[in-house]
Amino acid sequence: MAEPSNADLAKLIAGLSSTITSLQADVATLKKDKEKSSSSSGPGPGGDGQHHNDRPLRFQKLDFPRYDGKTDPLIFVNRCESYFHQQRIMEEEKVWMASYNLEDVTQLWYIQVQADEGTPRWSRFKDLLHLRFGPPLRSAPLFELSECRRTGSVEEYQNRFQTLLPRAGPLDEAQRVQLFTGGLLPPLSHAVRIHNPQSLAVAMSLARQVELMELDRPAPAPARAAPRSLLPAPAPRPALPAPADKTAQPPGHAEGAPMKRLTVAEQDERCHLGLCFNYDEKYF
Repeated sequence: MAEPSNADLAKLIAGLSSTITSLQADVATLKKDKEKSSSSSGPGPGGDGQHHNDRPLRFQKLDFPRYDGKTDPLIFVNRCESYFHQQRIMEEEKVWMASYNLEDVTQLWYIQVQADEGTPRWSRFKDLLHLRFGPPLRSAPLFELSECRRTGSVEEYQNRFQTLLPRAGPLDEAQRVQLFTGGLLPPLSHAVRIHNPQSLAVAMSLARQVELMELDRPAPAPARAAPRSLLPAPAPRPALPAPADKTAQPPGHAEGAPMKRLTVAEQDERCHLGLCFNYDEKYF
């Protein structure tokens, strides 16, 4: 096959240059059309003037949370707001979507809310939901958090502490660590403070580790009995009193003298005189 001549190469280069110029013009036209469509479309779905038409929605099949009033509404509200942010839900549609997913007694409650004040805004809806289904109102939620104490396992204490923490107001990380560590109670609180945790997550992890170490520690061996040679000598028993002599003679009777037997007349006479039968003394 013959090699192309210089004239053929020149024609090929000229064709490629023409094609590149045409492609550049097409790209410029598409860019202008896109900018025109963006400027004429107005504010985006989020109402903040930002446009996300160039980025498709993700997690299209994400399920909306449901709520039946049996748990803390703080969890339901947080999941709703995450869904709203991910799906770019407009402000006026938030309450409608949340109320549609209420169940049982919460749905009946919302029917009454609509009858009383119409469809509320999202911020008002959250306040009413917390008042109706949230924990009882506390005059000092921070004080209640500070009074939280470990009475069982570390996991149970962590769950109670984490439930009270969101309603206690803004706290820095050092304050959270101090409140949590103090509620562990000694000696567990001392063991955690030794490591000087800088975050609540680290303090919680250390508390669980120390608890496991305490559970795995072997029980102390029972005390061994001391040798007999080292035991103290038993105290001497007190001497018992000698038994009374049954052969003792009554007072006034001569030792070895035989007992005198009295007749009936003599007995009557001694009774009359108040004397004993066996010796000449007053009977008492």
